[in-house]
Amino acid sequence: MKKLIFITLFLICNIGFSQYDIKTVNRPDGVTMKYFSPAPVVIADSHEAGLSLYKNVKTKQYFLTTTVLFKKQSPSKLSGNLVIQTVGTEGLSLSPVWHKLINMNGQNVATSMYLLTDKDIDQLKINEIKLISFNAYDQLVGLNLTKNKDLLIIELSKLSRL
Repeated sequence: MKKLIFITLFLICNIGFSQYDIKTVNRPDGVTMKYFSPAPVVIADSHEAGLSLYKNVKTKQYFLTTTVLFKKQSPSKLSGNLVIQTVGTEGLSLSPVWHKLINMNGQNVATSMYLLTDKDIDQLKINEIKLISFNAYDQLVGLNLTKNKDLLIIELSKLSRL
């Protein structure tokens, strides 16, 4: 019986922490990036959204990616800055590196990558996220986070050790 309890707890712990497994990609241009798979932060009637962090191993630059599934309409490429409202007093406005439409797990989704400044990183290390906003279909879309509000705190903590 003790073995069964131990195995059950071991499996629960591994499943719970597998969300934060750091992955590595060695790009053809010689750049090595450490990153996390997108984790869900918004599940709503009209959209689902995920966030993940990337770190360039050589330059130590951090990037944030958003992945958005449009449930009630065809996907639209995101545009402009990503605005993040944290539980802190300041909001963040992140400049895009790129915006793309991709096929992920058999579904077309919009994804964008944004460069994080040192100031952005300092805020995201200590503040949970309340809301993300982006432009799609030439209009502003704001989504309140429904889960994993501390995702970037955890991911930054893990990537900063590398």
